[in-house]
Amino acid sequence: MKKSLLLVTLFAFACTFQANAQMKVKKFGISIGQDWDMLPGLSTDMLLQKTDTRTAEVIQPFLNSASYYQSSMFCENNNFRLSLVFEPQRWKNVELHTSGVFLFDRRDGVYFYNRDDNGDYSNLNFTLHGSEIDLETVLLRRVPVFGFLNKQFLNLYGGIGSNVGYQFGNYMSIDSYRTIQPDRETGDWESEYFYDYDNVNDGVSARVFAQAGLGVTFFRRIELGFEFRYGAGFRHYFATDTDFTNLHSTAFNLKYVLGSRLSKAERELKRAERAERTRCTWNEYKRCSGW
Repeated sequence: MKKSLLLVTLFAFACTFQANAQMKVKKFGISIGQDWDMLPGLSTDMLLQKTDTRTAEVIQPFLNSASYYQSSMFCENNNFRLSLVFEPQRWKNVELHTSGVFLFDRRDGVYFYNRDDNGDYSNLNFTLHGSEIDLETVLLRRVPVFGFLNKQFLNLYGGIGSNVGYQFGNYMSIDSYRTIQPDRETGDWESEYFYDYDNVNDGVSARVFAQAGLGVTFFRRIELGFEFRYGAGFRHYFATDTDFTNLHSTAFNLKYVLGSRLSKAERELKRAERAERTRCTWNEYKRCSGW
């Protein structure tokens, strides 16, 4: 009931804001990209704060080994957006992008490895997995840089935005792989593989960021673009802890540009203007060609 009331309130607020700003829907589209929502100082201690003591007991033998080395940290997450673009009537070349963002199978983890003098090798991946759904709003300024016949084909974009989201399906995974040679004389090798996981609480997140990008319009209706985001935020896991994040995000987008609704008289005037431009162009061509 509370969630439904919240959604109704947000929808009413969005409608009121749109009406007061005298906005109209200009575009809709999708984007696909990659997020690096990085946790500064990512380590096993940070990840262990989100799970129970059983997980710490499982990986403690690896952490106590002096021969283990932490070789890398990683943060990977694909993003998918469904966007609706509004155009405020009072502000020229300004767009309000509203999006539903879907982040699936995000992974934040640390990687350990060991190779001893005898050639035995082992590694350990300690990874936090999760998914997230966000609501996002971005206010962008559009700067036309190239056009023809009053139509802009190349536009640059810049502005600020924010999103809020709900994290779900979180869990911590531990997987290790080991190869050993018990009998040095025969040269036979043995392999061992271990995997375990533990559930992590759901949570919420929020971010603010600066965004820049470009868009190229084809056939007056199809816009292909690229966008880049840089910002900061936080992730909070219920009943555990809160982590601050640094956001780097890139995406390619595809949008459909809606046409303006004109009255019959306006459409007739547009046709007459296009016909006049065509005649002027043809007459100029004949004059320059010596016809």
